[in-house]
Amino acid sequence: MTSPDPDLADKLAAEAEQAEATRDADLGYRRRRPSGGQSVYGLRLPTERIVQLRRVAEARGVEPSVLARTWMIEQLDRAEAGDRDSDTDRWERDLRATTEHLRDLLDERPGA
Repeated sequence: MTSPDPDLADKLAAEAEQAEATRDADLGYRRRRPSGGQSVYGLRLPTERIVQLRRVAEARGVEPSVLARTWMIEQLDRAEAGDRDSDTDRWERDLRATTEHLRDLLDERPGA
């Protein structure tokens, strides 16, 4: 085991004394943004999508988290308002038709 660095110990002691002496001092700290009504939600995305998000955000001059949050809120608002785009409707119709077709094929197989 190595012996503690005396200079480091002195610096730590001085910082501790300063912190104790100014315990009740107004530091003038303010949050950058209000936290009222907000929560953090972790979202797992494939690495290539994170790279893509960063690239698009940089091209638009915004932080990736701001862009992702904006997109998420827009999509949630649209979903609750029932405002759907034609691509989504077509995709869902195709998915339902494919699922129904697969069920029919399964029902028609011998021994089903």
